[in-house]
Amino acid sequence: TNVISLKRLIEISDEARTQELISIFVCKKDQDIEDFLKCKAVYFEKLGKSRTFFIYDEDKDKFEILAYYTIAIQVLKIPEDLITGRKAKKLDGFSSKRNGTPITEFPSILIGQIGKNEMYGETISGLEILNYCLATILEGQIRLGGRIIMLECKNIPYLIRLYEDFGFKLLEKDYQENELLQMIRILDEYEIIES
Repeated sequence: TNVISLKRLIEISDEARTQELISIFVCKKDQDIEDFLKCKAVYFEKLGKSRTFFIYDEDKDKFEILAYYTIAIQVLKIPEDLITGRKAKKLDGFSSKRNGTPITEFPSILIGQIGKNEMYGETISGLEILNYCLATILEGQIRLGGRIIMLECKNIPYLIRLYEDFGFKLLEKDYQENELLQMIRILDEYEIIES
């Protein structure tokens, strides 16, 4: 398997052909994942709002999207009443205050979407998709910096376990019913230095 960016796919095949390839993607488990890819991914790419990447089988003659993920820059906002100085310093990596004011907003790399094509469900695991996603994030981190990866997910136990197995921790706060859960992972120093 290999990864290609949506931008590169458009460059080599044109936008109409790319939309045709995207139209075959199926994710009935979460219609939002399918809808984003089919209706918003190209538009968000053009705006520079996010970057989408496709995982595909390079040994096949025909291009088939096994999975995709979208990453973007995001600000992680934590309500002041939920953050301690110690937690702020851990998230910031350096300090808990800026000009004497507690830090409550942190630059983050958002995994905005992550989805598997149900047509090839057994071909790739969620953990493999996350590994490809992390590799892409670390490539960008070399040029831009950043230490916090965040994502939002539905309150589905197997999803939460998958993300926890990958080092994400649930952001502790009061969630409303049906509100997406926020999970974060702070990159380890060795990941930042060696990436």
